[in-house]
Amino acid sequence: MPGRVMLSSVTKDDLPLGDIRKLKDFWYESETIPERLQQSGWPLKTGSRIDFTFARSEIQHHLAGKYGFEVYNFQNTATDGASPEKVTILETRRSHLVIGIFGSQTGWRVPDQDPLTPTFREWRAALESPLKFKVFVLKGALSVKMPPGLHDLVQDITNYKRGVIYQEFPDAVDLFTSVDRAVRDYVNKAVVRYAHDYAARQPTAETERWLMLPYRARVEEMRSALDREAQTLGVNQNLLTLGSAVQPVELHCVPDNFSIPESKKFAAYIFDDEVSTDASEARGRLHVVAAFGGITDLQVRRHLGNFEAAEVYFDSWGLYACVPGSGTQCVYLPQCVNSLVMQSKLSGAISWLNEHGAEITALAMRRRQILNLVSASAASANLRKAGSGRK
Repeated sequence: MPGRVMLSSVTKDDLPLGDIRKLKDFWYESETIPERLQQSGWPLKTGSRIDFTFARSEIQHHLAGKYGFEVYNFQNTATDGASPEKVTILETRRSHLVIGIFGSQTGWRVPDQDPLTPTFREWRAALESPLKFKVFVLKGALSVKMPPGLHDLVQDITNYKRGVIYQEFPDAVDLFTSVDRAVRDYVNKAVVRYAHDYAARQPTAETERWLMLPYRARVEEMRSALDREAQTLGVNQNLLTLGSAVQPVELHCVPDNFSIPESKKFAAYIFDDEVSTDASEARGRLHVVAAFGGITDLQVRRHLGNFEAAEVYFDSWGLYACVPGSGTQCVYLPQCVNSLVMQSKLSGAISWLNEHGAEITALAMRRRQILNLVSASAASANLRKAGSGRK
């Protein structure tokens, strides 16, 4: 069954078109956009504008053609006699992804006690599952005065970190680019979940080979697989791009459960070793530990070295933990019994890190400042010792 996407737009604005040449490498049938514009009566010239009817149609064309999605667009779909608000809320809940588009001029009202239009009611329903809800806001539209009910809903949406649920766009080309990026992220996560579920049930030849190896040899095999999968997922020369920032990462492997001392020792001193890392880096390292066996909350806290201050977050791919005061942070990928599981968990972790990129990089900058202070203090102490000896 194909994935189902709901298009939910709240606007009557015209949009600046933007430079359609930027769509060339990824937009479905981008080469025929000029023809579709002319057929819809929109001239292709500098400063051209389009209406949201064309924008919705173009997005629907792209999602169906490139990704094979079944796209529900209320404006183009009959309701079979049911009330529009009931039909659209039902569609909101059954769709895998809800894409909202917001401009400064809102749509029509339903004559009942609810102050929201049908589309805003869809959005209120979509907020029940915020991870599948993406809103794209015309730049400057949120500054328009809104009635109390609508203001509260928009506030709920924007309370989520910028980029997770909503982001602004200045023109149609930027809107199309942002929509495609959000859909690719959704598809990647769906593939990751499928790959993880499938791989976890399938003992592969690689799993059996790793099981037969002694710890040191198993770590070498795991590290080789982790390096390979990390490069595939965008980690180049131990650098991962998170938004506009480049974050240094360091990869480690543990050949069994974290509860086994002989296994845990392979990642026991990763935070202590940071003092000797390159001080020219703008940020401290984000460590990634792939374990062949399991990892618990208590083990993670002990590993970080500050049991009470550690903050630990769980997800389907594993755990993220940090100590805010010191900037120490680490991603833990448990049960990496073969490279396929490792790839799916690392992919899920990177998607999560991208959603929390600002916090991750801020902690990494704090970590670097602390490491630099430690290094400077150690150098000063060595100098005093050397001077004392000469005297």
